[in-house]
Amino acid sequence: MNANVNDSGEISMDVTMKDIAKIAGVSVNTVSRALNDRPEISEETKQHIKKIARELNYVPNAVAASLASKKSRSIGLVIPDICDPFFALQARGVEDAARERGFSVIIVNTDEDPTREVHAVTTLYGARVAGIVLTSVFFATQHIQELMGKNVPLVLLNRYARELDTDYVINDHEKGAYLVTRHLLALGHKRIGIILGPDRITSVQDRLAGYYKAMAEAGLEVPDQYVVHGENLKPETGELLAERLMHLEPRPTAIFAYCDSLAIGASAGIYKSGYSVPQDVALVGYDDIPYAAHLAIPLTTVVQPAYEMGRTACEILFKRIEHGGEQKTEHIVFEPKLVVRKSCGAVLPQSISGQHV
Repeated sequence: MNANVNDSGEISMDVTMKDIAKIAGVSVNTVSRALNDRPEISEETKQHIKKIARELNYVPNAVAASLASKKSRSIGLVIPDICDPFFALQARGVEDAARERGFSVIIVNTDEDPTREVHAVTTLYGARVAGIVLTSVFFATQHIQELMGKNVPLVLLNRYARELDTDYVINDHEKGAYLVTRHLLALGHKRIGIILGPDRITSVQDRLAGYYKAMAEAGLEVPDQYVVHGENLKPETGELLAERLMHLEPRPTAIFAYCDSLAIGASAGIYKSGYSVPQDVALVGYDDIPYAAHLAIPLTTVVQPAYEMGRTACEILFKRIEHGGEQKTEHIVFEPKLVVRKSCGAVLPQSISGQHV
């Protein structure tokens, strides 16, 4: 037995197959075959060896088992920022679905940095994970193609690659942004600014398309300066971009932020510029993160079922792991729902799903 010191400072003994073999009076190979239910070992011998293993509190070495079988019991999850409540919920969905199948999840943050994404994917491949769930931050698909060429199971989450036929799980970003913009137009706003993340992200482009579509249908031209992009999705970026919009002449009377984190920052930027939400400026986010409804001015936003999206992506990944190329490509698109709260100046709370306002 091998002695180790646990977190409490106590000495614990790791039981090995060699220890079991010694007590059972058999070879280590026989113990290994018995514990793995190999058919060449009699049922009586299997039960005898398993009984000894239980009595000794034997715990299999998962790393060694993975190396021996060349099959990992881990999957990779590449996301922009685990500190963002939306991505944290998606990660929890992935983790819960993986745990139910006896898998662990290796989480890597990219901070919306393409270089970090490529490094993360390369590292996970080198770690021989069984598959990867990826929230991709840019359109360059070479690293994704390389993974597919190496037969690494892959599912894109909240983003997709236009040029590639990959599994993905997304929200209908264009429709969601369209609903937001139509709602603000219905409230009488014509000068609507939009705060976005990096323009290389597919969901950013789709939400911008939904915004432009609604504005065009209303016969309104959008000044270029009303569309602002940040290099990340952090609240401080939303604050800076909102201040920029508030100093325009004429300034927007409403702001649609790409995500709730940017919207929360935008609220601070609006106040710093001497204006109030919703009296002077209507504000809408996207995602409906857990505390969006509990802010001082509850945030109007679009619901994305982050946890369910994460679980769904993981479930598709396991189908791909188990069936490989035989598994039909899946494109799962969740419907957006606009939840109206006080931040846009609406009188009564309401939910708007899929229909024009």
